[in-house]
Amino acid sequence: MKIFITGANGFIGQHLVNYLARHGYEIYAMVRQGVIPGFDLGQNVNVVWADLQDTRSLRRVVPIGAVVVNLAANPYDPKLSRLVNVDGTKKFVEVCESKNVVKFIQISSQATKIKNKGVYSITKGESDEIVKQSKLKWVILKPSLVYGSGEKGLFNKIKGMVRMLPFVPVFGDGEIEVNPVHVDDLCKYLELTVNDKKANKVVYDIGCLEGVSYNQLYGKVLGYLGKKNPLLRIPVWIGVMAGTFFKILGMKTPPFYVDNVLGSTQPTNCDASAIVKKYKFRPMSFDEGLGRVFSNDDIKIGVVGLGKMGMMHLAALSAIKGVKIVALIDNNKKSWPVIKSMGVGGNFYDNLETALESEKLDGVFILTPTFTHLSLLKKCLKKGLSVFVEKPLAMNAKEIDELKTIATKHDGKVFVGYTLLFKRSINELKRIIDKKTYGNIKAFRASYEHGEVFGPKKGWMFDKTKSGGGVLMNPGPHLFSVISFLLGTPKSIKGMVDNVFSTTVDDEASLTLDYGGFVGEMFLSWSVKGIDIPKMFFEVEFDKATVSSDGKSVTINVNGKTNTYLEKDLPPMVEGMFELNPDASGEAYSTEDYLFVDSIRASKSTKAVTPVNNLQWVIDTESMIHTSYKVGLN
Repeated sequence: MKIFITGANGFIGQHLVNYLARHGYEIYAMVRQGVIPGFDLGQNVNVVWADLQDTRSLRRVVPIGAVVVNLAANPYDPKLSRLVNVDGTKKFVEVCESKNVVKFIQISSQATKIKNKGVYSITKGESDEIVKQSKLKWVILKPSLVYGSGEKGLFNKIKGMVRMLPFVPVFGDGEIEVNPVHVDDLCKYLELTVNDKKANKVVYDIGCLEGVSYNQLYGKVLGYLGKKNPLLRIPVWIGVMAGTFFKILGMKTPPFYVDNVLGSTQPTNCDASAIVKKYKFRPMSFDEGLGRVFSNDDIKIGVVGLGKMGMMHLAALSAIKGVKIVALIDNNKKSWPVIKSMGVGGNFYDNLETALESEKLDGVFILTPTFTHLSLLKKCLKKGLSVFVEKPLAMNAKEIDELKTIATKHDGKVFVGYTLLFKRSINELKRIIDKKTYGNIKAFRASYEHGEVFGPKKGWMFDKTKSGGGVLMNPGPHLFSVISFLLGTPKSIKGMVDNVFSTTVDDEASLTLDYGGFVGEMFLSWSVKGIDIPKMFFEVEFDKATVSSDGKSVTINVNGKTNTYLEKDLPPMVEGMFELNPDASGEAYSTEDYLFVDSIRASKSTKAVTPVNNLQWVIDTESMIHTSYKVGLN
């Protein structure tokens, strides 16, 4: 059965896509252009990009004969609420009529039932009427407060409020009752409605059967969060005035909206008995649901640094099942709206210390400039966290010595982002070396070339006090990590390190690595004309063959006969992790992130942790770089 879902990247949408996909339905998940999906990308999940304001885009993506679940809504902005909730619904319904949609399930709100309505309740009510007047077979569901695990959920909003304010605002006397429904139960009711062929022209309330006052709700949630912020009861008129003031100020994420005040101070008399009787499925009580939310086994991650590398890893982490990104940390607040537009959840912080105090984290990704790595690492390790750090970890030999002290206490908790180690081709080369498929190693050649620097440049990467050096310290660690991974550390290093165009850092290095039984030559430069895309090459001469890799393939030459195996032809490091074109460099990032998260899971279940690269290995590898500086600059 084909199910088309609008608002698929919202809180309910993400849970619904995952739920229905697990149960074998063919899902068409609609998201806005430029948004990274926050749901699992399984084989039966089709991501489609469209806009409710663009009829042409809707006609392109809505499949013929599907069941439609309309979750898209804009809650509070007057102009956008009308454009999305009313005009958007009208256009969407017209497209669905032309596509012979077999059923249209409208997710409405209990807010449509209150007497004194705000923007959201008015426009959602008009949206419902458009559905009722259509030619479609329709069902309207009106859930009460929906909660569950996830960065966009109700409890995360309460957590954010607790962080922003010394109190929790409760409007009126706080005795108005609601019937909170766990998102898993809402998904179950949606599935039952989808499969009920007779369901038509019917409206159901959805919620738990026991009413809960706002005083009780906040008290229970604060108890689970371990917070003691007092409840501050605010008169309705003050709440409305404050909400209006926030709107005048143009606040994008105010503490609350006028609609929050109106919706929480008027009864809706939610009665889910009809749908419970119809489908003989009883929703969990609020206490049961709270227990489920706060006992989940998600791996909670914080990400420090929301620039280019931050976005790369956020995309990879968002696709890993069981990972919850709870903290997004960057002192450049201009990056925050960009991350929000990607659909990434989590609370934003401008410093690591506050995030570590506010969140219960399992692991942290440090994706900041080199000169910040060690200090941030130490703060995370002090909290007993697993840490992923962008390469290189140490900026100089002095920091290497400090890492040696740390390693005696924390070895196994630190990964460093040597992405090439997670390429299929590099791992195939490792297998050939370890098994001695073509005999012993006689020699090797390794190079990294790029056409990037042809004169003095500005920025932290070209300031030795912040980067630690030039080509050896920035692209260089990739090549050093491959050599260390494949061959271990050499007995000695000789060679030359030079600056060709730069005045403060190195541009080129020619090195000889002696392993006792064989010798290797290594060349690095970011000043090679004509090479716009970084080019890595590694060649090993064996007794019986020569084997090489460019990070995209493996070429084997035996007695003049050459065979090349592309990345896609080689086995992945993790079978069945996700569907991804191995030619895309994103697979290596996703694999290293997956294995880092997997090591945290193993640690939490008291199993032995076997990191892909532990701290001692990192020390040995990066010591090669600093030895190269010592011998090459003399």
